[in-house]
Amino acid sequence: MLIFSSEPAQRLDMPMSGWSKIHPQEFLAPRPYHRCCCRAWRSPAWASRREGPMSDLDRYVDALFDDDADVPAGMGRVWTPELHRSVMARLRAGSGPRTRTVYEYVFGIHKTPGTYRSGRRTELRNDREVMEATDYWVERWAEGTDSELAVRILGHGVEAAARRYDRGRAAAWYALWRRCKTGGPLRRHRGFYTFMEGGVDDCPDCVGDMDRLAGGGFDRAAAELLDAGGPAADWPEQAVKLVAWVTAQRHPFFRLFAQRAANRVWYIDLFRASVVVFDGRSVAASPVPFTLSPASDVDFVADATRCDQQIVAFSGKHNYRAAQRYGRHVLLVEGTYYTSRGEAEMNYSVWLSPSTAEEAAGLVEDFAASLPRSFRRVPIWSDPRRGSVMRKYSGEFAVGVWGSSWATGLQGAQLDREFAGEQEAIAALEAQELDWLKAGKVLTNLYLRMPEPKPNQNDTNESH
Repeated sequence: MLIFSSEPAQRLDMPMSGWSKIHPQEFLAPRPYHRCCCRAWRSPAWASRREGPMSDLDRYVDALFDDDADVPAGMGRVWTPELHRSVMARLRAGSGPRTRTVYEYVFGIHKTPGTYRSGRRTELRNDREVMEATDYWVERWAEGTDSELAVRILGHGVEAAARRYDRGRAAAWYALWRRCKTGGPLRRHRGFYTFMEGGVDDCPDCVGDMDRLAGGGFDRAAAELLDAGGPAADWPEQAVKLVAWVTAQRHPFFRLFAQRAANRVWYIDLFRASVVVFDGRSVAASPVPFTLSPASDVDFVADATRCDQQIVAFSGKHNYRAAQRYGRHVLLVEGTYYTSRGEAEMNYSVWLSPSTAEEAAGLVEDFAASLPRSFRRVPIWSDPRRGSVMRKYSGEFAVGVWGSSWATGLQGAQLDREFAGEQEAIAALEAQELDWLKAGKVLTNLYLRMPEPKPNQNDTNESH
């Protein structure tokens, strides 16, 4: 039985403390708390580090292949395709499986941090590189040796192969993994990810799913769905995920909007790395340029004088979806409430940039027409019954409009600046938001808050 997830997988939180600004070389220096720091620092691979700054990542690869050195932390943060080619060339030029080296490499790159926005870490997976390194190792490894590291290498390889719908590798490596693994099988599935998303263990469901994968059962299920057909917008999400996995090795996850006339549904993938479109027959890359969670929105508002179009919708008090258009650039955001945080957190932000402003306006209309039933559109700036729509930009307090005033802060939002009227307050905040965007700040969250009323002047005087 294939288990589908109905909720977005929660990622580890990471504060906006400047991680993305740290130079790669800072991750290459041995850490004082590293268990083999002294050996690493004395090894030939690190000799030149004591004499001057690093010039390239080759020394990182040297440390990976140096048996006397401990691999420095943070390989995922400095990983590049060039580093991968260098590692594989060194492996193939040598002899033997180099189990420790392959494990350290696969463990270091199987997930890497992506962009940062709203304090959340976006994980990108180097599946093909993990599979290539695992392939090299399996061909040279003697079963029964280095069992503990073998289980870990094979585990990462199986996850990558399952995500990429590589039936042969997934089944073969899974069989090896189960033979090497110690302890009894799990009674139930663990982890956030489903089998097709790479959440593979030895629970009964995963064992059955792997047999189904190896035997072509998922191919037949996808073919039946495609034969049944139907408008793309009417397909169940689970069916779309299955067809995308089998036919395109993709994982659509966050549904953006549907275009019924064009028979297309737009998605962001599971790891927030790409935008894909489902047309009822297959899943393909986005037909328009897109940018996911950029560090700055300056390029998209450089020529803007105002926000041309906005849509805001809430489900309950916290969950939101919103669209903002500046000329031909459309920003889409979504936030979900997390109990552990006590508020919503932005799941994604994506800019779509069609060739004309007219096309962009059409995308916003499609977005509005595709809102889930549980979402209700609210006035862009405030709803008399539900409160002010407050927007938070990086480095700024959340701010919204309430009557002729600005409302700021979240815990007991306070009425702040006073204007001649509501329209003047809105115009001033629109101008402020555009200034923030052009200064490099980004929208990080939306809130619906009922501001606290201003204290009555007479009551204030009486209190004195």
